[in-house]
Amino acid sequence: MESLKGLYLEEDELKLLLQELMTLVRETVATGQKVRYLPFRGISMLPLLRQGKDAVQLSPLPEQLKKYDLPVYRYPDGKYVMHRIVRVENDCCICLGDNTYRYERVTREMMLGIVTAIRRGNRVISLDSVYYRAYCWIWCGLYPLRLRLWRGKNWLRRWLK
Repeated sequence: MESLKGLYLEEDELKLLLQELMTLVRETVATGQKVRYLPFRGISMLPLLRQGKDAVQLSPLPEQLKKYDLPVYRYPDGKYVMHRIVRVENDCCICLGDNTYRYERVTREMMLGIVTAIRRGNRVISLDSVYYRAYCWIWCGLYPLRLRLWRGKNWLRRWLK
């Protein structure tokens, strides 16, 4: 086991490596180029995006952001997040992850770029496609029902304890 020790990164080393990678991504997108295909970590965009199976293409922000766009943005604590725009307001966008139940207010200054394609295996899914837009319309339309089911599940869990 001692010989394999050098192959694994400590958590601090991994965080530093990811920060350096995101700096390169930010610089690349700022020059107007696309970055393909970035892996991601997390479950907030399930069932659309699956950790370890899908990757995303990141492009520069368009002039006008619109409903169902998928921006990558940075929280004040430095964490990067990718959630769908569900409403565009004058000075910000309201975003929501497919597997989350809390809206987030995101300004353009927080945004790094926008996802324009998803690579799933050998397939590439464009976020301009009618299939993606239909998925968004259905999934976001079901939000009130999903929220009630989630709250009911949590209530039942507490009640059964």
